[in-house]
Amino acid sequence: MKNLKGIIIFIIVLAAVIFAAVKAGGILRAKVLSATGRTDLQRPKTRKAAVSSDAEKALPAKKVSGDYAVGDEVALFFKDGSSMVGDLVAVSGGEYVINWKGQETVIFASQLDRIGDPKEALSKKRVLSDKEVSDFWPFNNDIVVRLTNRAVLDAVIKDVEEDHITLLYLVDEGGSIEQDVKRSKVEHLIFKPIENDESRKTRSTLEKFFPEMEFYRFGNFTIVSDSNILWVNECSQVLRNVYTNIYFKFFGLLKDRTPQAQNYVVIFDSFIDFVEYAIADGVPGWMVAGYFRPDDKILYLFNVLGEEFSEILFEALVGESGRQIDELVERAENRYDDRYDIFIEGEAKGIRNKYWEAYSYYKNLYREGTLSTLRHEFTHQMFSSWGLQNIMLSKVERDKERLIKKKKEFLETDDYAKKAEIVKSIIAIKGKGELPDMRAANSWLVEGIATYCETNPTGSRNKRWLYLFQEAVRKNAVNPIEALTVYRMGSFPGVYYESMLYMYAQSWAFVTFLMNSYPDEFMKYQERMAGVKAEGQEDINWLIEYIGKDLRVVDNEFRDYMAKFEELEDPFIVQFERLYNIFHEFD
Repeated sequence: MKNLKGIIIFIIVLAAVIFAAVKAGGILRAKVLSATGRTDLQRPKTRKAAVSSDAEKALPAKKVSGDYAVGDEVALFFKDGSSMVGDLVAVSGGEYVINWKGQETVIFASQLDRIGDPKEALSKKRVLSDKEVSDFWPFNNDIVVRLTNRAVLDAVIKDVEEDHITLLYLVDEGGSIEQDVKRSKVEHLIFKPIENDESRKTRSTLEKFFPEMEFYRFGNFTIVSDSNILWVNECSQVLRNVYTNIYFKFFGLLKDRTPQAQNYVVIFDSFIDFVEYAIADGVPGWMVAGYFRPDDKILYLFNVLGEEFSEILFEALVGESGRQIDELVERAENRYDDRYDIFIEGEAKGIRNKYWEAYSYYKNLYREGTLSTLRHEFTHQMFSSWGLQNIMLSKVERDKERLIKKKKEFLETDDYAKKAEIVKSIIAIKGKGELPDMRAANSWLVEGIATYCETNPTGSRNKRWLYLFQEAVRKNAVNPIEALTVYRMGSFPGVYYESMLYMYAQSWAFVTFLMNSYPDEFMKYQERMAGVKAEGQEDINWLIEYIGKDLRVVDNEFRDYMAKFEELEDPFIVQFERLYNIFHEFD
């Protein structure tokens, strides 16, 4: 009965959210993608002045190789030995105007020793900002280590253990020096940005689609968003952590590989904008918080804590109920003597606090769900970028330009009838291509690794998938291992929804088992899957070959391993009970 009450209350709250969303139809109207929810916290844009011949003549006589003109990124070396890196905005009368940390700063020529290359200055700094790292990359290695004290270690990562990593420094004389660094001292890894034709084309396409969005580059990933800078920073921290954890967890697989392109992550502040763009991609955006498109290698996410959705949730749980409580309080105070006002106000405050608590609870649920989706989809993106789970599309390149044009047309029209026609034409264009050649895209492997990396820290117990696996065991719905390998494209296509969830859960469970029981063998298997296209049952045969045991033995070990986990209660029931407990005092 207790659970039933919780369910009823949850349904009422959910209905209120939907009702508020419908009422907000005027706000959530279809529109061209634009910047929403902007704040003054966003980084200022660098103002670049036009190059003038007078400015060029005014540059100091002492220079490193080459000339530096207005608009260039330069390093100013001062006579006291310090330096400053920024954009040269203007030069006039012995003064230099530098855009430094977003502010235009005047420097007198008499203070300077010379103007030089930013990399030279940054290579001597112990602590570098994220922007300095991404813009100039003053390192010898493509992966560097950011410590918790903000220092950066530029060395080869030779080995990764549970409690420490081993770094290798190459010295000029031809020798090397090793250094062990505790994992607890590592804040995250920084991966070198990729500047190649594919990355430049992707950025150009995104600039056409989202002209009002800002681009924030953090090493090898770039966030494109119209959300406020606080949410961008939170997402960037999540991406840094999961990127680092994946590299450490799969070090044996990744150490001799490099990313093939820059990873772009588009985050929409508006739910309607996200849904509309997802529809143009053939994705039911109203059912997901984010998705990764392997053909253009871009991750798309909805900011569930954006201004728009937060207002809807607030209105549903706090705003409307708050107004009704105020009306009741006013009626009660008018009916009774003034001496009861304090008591009435106190009771009303207690009721309001319950709605605020429910609002905070739901907001945190949505936040955690969104960040879990971000980690899941970024795992797909990273493994694709590093050449481990590629989907090689054989469609001709000319269709790509047609799709870009159609998508832009779809986003710019407010006519829903026209939108429907454009979606039909997009589907028709996509349908003309040949079937994709899937390389290392076995469904259980791809989704198993992604669900394994959903949690923070990476690989920790995932309550959602553990419960669903345990439920599948109770219903005798766990498939033999060899049955999982039947699905070679997408996320178990053509499978009934409940069965699909059980397959996701079993994929998570099997990858968790392999990562803990046979990590080295599992890495060798993935390396082979990435390099050779498996035919028939070759993929499962390769796995058994590396483990060195019979398939039935491995299957039994897997089931015994999972049986050691404690039985979980349905996470949704836990949430319902939590909501019930919030309002329990009303009974």
